[in-house]
Amino acid sequence: MTEIQEIHARNARILNVLREKATSLPSPNAVALELMRLVERQDVGVFEVCRVAKGDPVLVGKTVQLANSALYAGLRPTAAIEDAVMRVGVSALARLAVGLSVVQGRGAAIGALQLEPFWRRALACGLVLQQLARQRHALPVSEAFSLGLLADIGELAVAAALGGDARAGTAQGDLGFAPGEAGAALLQSWNFPERLWAALLPTHAPHGAPGELSAMVDVARGLAAALDAQRALQELPGLCMTALRLGLDQASLLALLDRVRADFAELAAILRIRVSPEQARREFDRLRERLGPTAVQAPGQEGCSVLLAGPLACDRDDVRQALLADGLSVLLEPDLGAAFERARAALPDAVVVDVEQLSMPADELCRLWRERDSARLYLLLLGGGLEGGALVQALRAGANDALPATASAEVVVAKLRPGVRMARLIRSLENERAQAHGRQRELAALNVRLREAAYSDELTGLPNRRALDEFLARAWDHAREQREALSCVLLDLDHFKAVNDTHGHDTGDRVLRAVARVLREHCRDDDLLARWGGEELVLVCPGVSAAVAAALAERMRVAVQGLSEDLPAVTLSAGVAQAVPTHADGVDALLNAADRALLQAKREGRNRIVLAEHAPGSGR
Repeated sequence: MTEIQEIHARNARILNVLREKATSLPSPNAVALELMRLVERQDVGVFEVCRVAKGDPVLVGKTVQLANSALYAGLRPTAAIEDAVMRVGVSALARLAVGLSVVQGRGAAIGALQLEPFWRRALACGLVLQQLARQRHALPVSEAFSLGLLADIGELAVAAALGGDARAGTAQGDLGFAPGEAGAALLQSWNFPERLWAALLPTHAPHGAPGELSAMVDVARGLAAALDAQRALQELPGLCMTALRLGLDQASLLALLDRVRADFAELAAILRIRVSPEQARREFDRLRERLGPTAVQAPGQEGCSVLLAGPLACDRDDVRQALLADGLSVLLEPDLGAAFERARAALPDAVVVDVEQLSMPADELCRLWRERDSARLYLLLLGGGLEGGALVQALRAGANDALPATASAEVVVAKLRPGVRMARLIRSLENERAQAHGRQRELAALNVRLREAAYSDELTGLPNRRALDEFLARAWDHAREQREALSCVLLDLDHFKAVNDTHGHDTGDRVLRAVARVLREHCRDDDLLARWGGEELVLVCPGVSAAVAAALAERMRVAVQGLSEDLPAVTLSAGVAQAVPTHADGVDALLNAADRALLQAKREGRNRIVLAEHAPGSGR
């Protein structure tokens, strides 16, 4: 059995287990599933897809809203589903319909798993993955958003099978597979392409692969999970390391987070995901603070050793004196409500919490401390009432130990001494790790600059021929796999040699840089504009027809003709060709067709756009 056959067989087993154990699994509606089946046909057209989509008026409305949203910023508004489908793409629409219908059919909870926080994380994951796809041209932004929206759908399936407990460890032990594997199996059953559902597989799972798209999904999942105020942030260092593999340093992650913040409220309203602006602001600010520069303490600048929190702890003068005699510094905070902020400012190694005056259960207090200060803090509870089950719950929630209020000062210090040593060791390791991350970020930033230099044209800053070749190969493979159109525009400045001869090469270079900037402003997010050589540029437009690409080229032509900036007047000619790829050597045929159309534009008088007569690789 081949590797891919093993994966398919495993997915089938996972689906069987889920169907046996769960009364109801997350599922798209009938229209979404029909669309997924429809796009498998090679001859499917936009109007047939629209006819099926109109069977779900809510889907039509949301698709039009999304086509006018920040996902497609810069394009003219539309009210027609046909325009929206051409903008989104036929295959991308089908996968978007799956995600939208699953979100639309949500309830309030599955067992103990609350669904509103889950879908807020899903939306954030979709927006992060969309931004990553926009940066890296790894897949169309529409598909990236849909994949991110469903990246953790396996959690819902596992929750349905286990009565709401969707933790990875529980699923692995009780079911034999992780939520990510369940998600991959579900997406395969919904006819998602293999490269998309395989990206959901954990890298440690059988056949899980740490490829570029998998790393992008991991970063999107990690940032989305960290936005949830109910989840701890201990995994951020691992997230940053995964981001480094993609060339994303700390500044890049912060910029990405800010772009997601800008789009979050609009998309949440479209998907009817409830989140208040204040709640969203707090969660984004909280994560941004944790992603900011890590403060590394210099030797000799440690915080206070022990924080005594609460009236009882602060009144134990014998404990304070014993701690001071042991060489430990002490900070007193009688107000338990203010203790959190004092601890954040003072960075104690240990905290003694008075549980006599608590207004909440001790285990809840311990969880709050752990969420704020992770594992480095030694937490000692002091007072009565902690016996049996209450004590066990507090220890499970994060307390290191507990003592009665009458415990001698010597016993308290004996408990704290090793805790302080351990906390300082953890802090030292954290500092070393932060320094190592700093060095790795510097190397990652250097690698990004080297890659940009290798794949960028020095004069215009546009992608160069090497970047164009790689992008064209990926775009061709994707278009052939999805049976989608791929259009190419070859652009050339008219009489540019005369500009160099009359005004000098320095002026010619300024013209090229200005033209590149203007053309880039008119590109879609999924397009690639690259310098072909000299004054020739290439625009690759995945998923659109030649007519749409020609309209885009016409806007570019008009913009270049109106360019002033104290530069010589220049005009632009372009040839446009479209292919529906069916064979491997079609990239060259596509470029040649666009080149012939460009030559025709030159012969007909320049400053015009010409469409190639036939679509290479289309079989016509």
